[in-house]
Amino acid sequence: MSFEIRAIRPEELDGYIRTIYVSFGAHPTEEDVQAHRVEFDPDRSLAAFDGPTMVGVGAACRFQLTVPGAVVPTAHITTIGVIPTHRRRGVMTEVMRPLLDDAHERGEPVSTLGASEGGIYGRFGFGVATLGCRIDLERRHAGFARPLQPRGAVHLMDRAEALEAFGPIYERVLPVRPGTMDRPKDWWEARFYDPEHDREGFGALFFAVHDSRDGPDGYVVYRIRGAWHDETPAGVLEIDELVAATDDAYADLWRYCLGVDLVARIQARDRPVDEPLFHMLAEPRRLRLTVGDGLWLRLVDVPKALGSRMYAAAGRVVIEVRDPACLWNDGRYVLDGGPGVATCEATDAEPDLRLDAADLGAAYLGGTSLRTLAAAGRVDEITDGALATASAMFAWDPVPWCPHIF
Repeated sequence: MSFEIRAIRPEELDGYIRTIYVSFGAHPTEEDVQAHRVEFDPDRSLAAFDGPTMVGVGAACRFQLTVPGAVVPTAHITTIGVIPTHRRRGVMTEVMRPLLDDAHERGEPVSTLGASEGGIYGRFGFGVATLGCRIDLERRHAGFARPLQPRGAVHLMDRAEALEAFGPIYERVLPVRPGTMDRPKDWWEARFYDPEHDREGFGALFFAVHDSRDGPDGYVVYRIRGAWHDETPAGVLEIDELVAATDDAYADLWRYCLGVDLVARIQARDRPVDEPLFHMLAEPRRLRLTVGDGLWLRLVDVPKALGSRMYAAAGRVVIEVRDPACLWNDGRYVLDGGPGVATCEATDAEPDLRLDAADLGAAYLGGTSLRTLAAAGRVDEITDGALATASAMFAWDPVPWCPHIF
């Protein structure tokens, strides 16, 4: 079945937001609608119509994405969904394809998204480019392996003051870690929008900043769900976001969170897989670290994307990419890269490696090894030794992390 797919008009924005809420099984309040308006560019917010009824939506927002050794524009796909009456009828495909076509026309070499369900986006060429961890730690097992003395001070702030203070700290971390995206001023408000109906029994957010001799260098946003069991505190502290520009700030912020009174458990989500806290604890297995998919990524323009990042080791490899969703990418490319320079061009040469676009997207930020993908049956090595060469090239330190999946 064919539907009308077009950019929404300004007066249709509220209806657009309501449609995405319905597709996720919820009804927005007027406050929700107003809070989420910042996330939408009418020129890049598409809707599918069945007659006069809006039945599916999808949007792209332009951000700057940190990649190994560089920063590139990304078309971040968000708020994509279909109302229950029109699922399994191709609506999502009809919305997604023009979003990718538009990103290509705008010269954005990559596209990213956070997946509500992991099985949906591989067919559109997206692969898991970052991993995210969940933490569930009983406070009674939160002792440190070595004495930890504070190197600075942690201060609570009100919301407005905190959102002003956090930006410069985030900007210090941004160029260091692949997978992070810039956060324009308006997006800080959207990031920490905190309606009561979304709190799941927790209280309102707390905002805390870490100060050192050189000024603010870390922050944490958290909430608490108070509880008592047999007259004993049984509260839960849930960390929404913790960002530190220095090791001292990182240690002090965790020391602060683990020391909040009347709390029995500390939980966090979307944490990096190389979380130092694991090695700071005397009983690291008590951290109950679980790993899941984080940011999904696809290359919209293969040669431009591969030529825009740096590589940990020098090498030359011919890669054959299969990309039925973006046919302009389907072909062979010679990648010549190293720590300081990279080039990537189309070629007719015989391939050294063969893989799908989704797997190239998974490897792009350096967090998913091509060798691992080959072991999973997702990369074919045609030339002996090419897999080792390419794996060494694409690897990166630090591993990628996206602190905010949306």
